[in-house]
Amino acid sequence: MKRILLVLTILITTFSYSQNFGFHFGINSSTQLDKNKVQNNSEELDYKSVYGLNIGFDYKTSLSDNLFFLTGLSYHQNGFKNDALNFTNGNYLEKSAKLNYIKVPLNLLLDNKNTKFGPNLKFGGYISYLVGGEYSVSNYPYDTPLADEYQKLDYGITIGIGLKINKFTLDLGYDLGLNNVAKNNESQKINETIIKNRSLHLKLIYWIK
Repeated sequence: MKRILLVLTILITTFSYSQNFGFHFGINSSTQLDKNKVQNNSEELDYKSVYGLNIGFDYKTSLSDNLFFLTGLSYHQNGFKNDALNFTNGNYLEKSAKLNYIKVPLNLLLDNKNTKFGPNLKFGGYISYLVGGEYSVSNYPYDTPLADEYQKLDYGITIGIGLKINKFTLDLGYDLGLNNVAKNNESQKINETIIKNRSLHLKLIYWIK
């Protein structure tokens, strides 16, 4: 994590003189959709949300009077937790995960650039890459490496609403993961697991203008 924060600090310093540059800090409430064709009859498991951080920088460029392209780079934490569950065909032990991603948003931002106070809307997507984290199963005698459970790449849809107050924007967004991030192999086709990230995030952006 120290290396990631160092990279973000360098990038923030590099772009800090841009008129359309901002940096943000916030929190996430995330969980996962988890379905298995055999073990739980393709029904979604009832996972609980976990909290994490998001920190990084934002960059926007004008496409028209009130339309911007919004992107950037962010350190973003996803994950889940659940209690022990019992099914007809077996059981799940209590388990949890904290997944650390480097995330690139690719959004359209609808905002009135002539006002210093007011709402804005964004819609688009994101691409993120898993750079670390923790995965644990209680009372399980063997360690489960993160690379054995999750794919590195994730992507999905983002929607959000913001409130602009001078140089600050309070941004509330939701990421709907579209990619199956479960690490399946050829022998698991019949017993395939489908895992997709879900994340609600609130962040405060400071724009340098």
